[in-house]
Amino acid sequence: MAKIIPLDKVLKAGTEYVTDKREVLVIKKIGTNSAEIGQIFIDRKPTTRAYSIISPPYRTTSNFMPLFDLGELFNVVPPETRILWNGAPGSILRIVGYKIQLDPGEAVEAGLMGRFNAQFGSYWTVIEGSFSKGVDTAWPAGEENTVLTLTPSTIEEYLLNNVIMASVSNVSGGINPGDWAIRFHLDKAPLEFVYGTTLQLGVDALSMPRPPSGTTELTPFTLADFPISVPGDHILEIKAINTSGMNKSPPSGTSITVTVTLAAKYFRKG
Repeated sequence: MAKIIPLDKVLKAGTEYVTDKREVLVIKKIGTNSAEIGQIFIDRKPTTRAYSIISPPYRTTSNFMPLFDLGELFNVVPPETRILWNGAPGSILRIVGYKIQLDPGEAVEAGLMGRFNAQFGSYWTVIEGSFSKGVDTAWPAGEENTVLTLTPSTIEEYLLNNVIMASVSNVSGGINPGDWAIRFHLDKAPLEFVYGTTLQLGVDALSMPRPPSGTTELTPFTLADFPISVPGDHILEIKAINTSGMNKSPPSGTSITVTVTLAAKYFRKG
């Protein structure tokens, strides 16, 4: 009878690991210190993506995010199968879940093999985009600019139902609540289009810490209760708007820059 034990290991970027003929890895949570978006390869095929901003390997005061919970889109590495972390050079991927040690001749259960086969067309991904206004260029009050555009192909779909983060940098005088907001547009139409008089547009950028830390808001902003589906051949735009009521300028020699980072479920048909 198979024996189940805890799994909590570290994979080094660029090193290919191979499971034993009686070993199954079931990866339920992940974290990385990679300063760029990386991807897991299982059986030499791409699947889950990870990034230190969204899913650090350890929770600290500089990033309050926990290990990223993969939920139903967990990863499975069957016996005698390769797994590789393709992240920034020198980075690690922490994998947490459970390990199955099979008896001689024992097969992997059908449910896990089903997820193994499905994980290359349904997994968590990380998406990031930035907009820079221009060196020594003011950002006028009320001006909106596109930070991130997502256009899945006909056979793809993205579901934004997890954390989304935003940062606004290089603003003279700093950033105050109500100065900047993030807005979502689907097929060129804003999702939020009814406003009371003088009410701020969108979601206040300071409520979307990138990342949550001891010097920012401690609680991440999430779309878990208000998911946004982006089917194939549709366009999602995430925009930043100056809602301060006045023009904003950068310190000399710099550019006001907005960056948005988010986690999304990715699905591919066929």
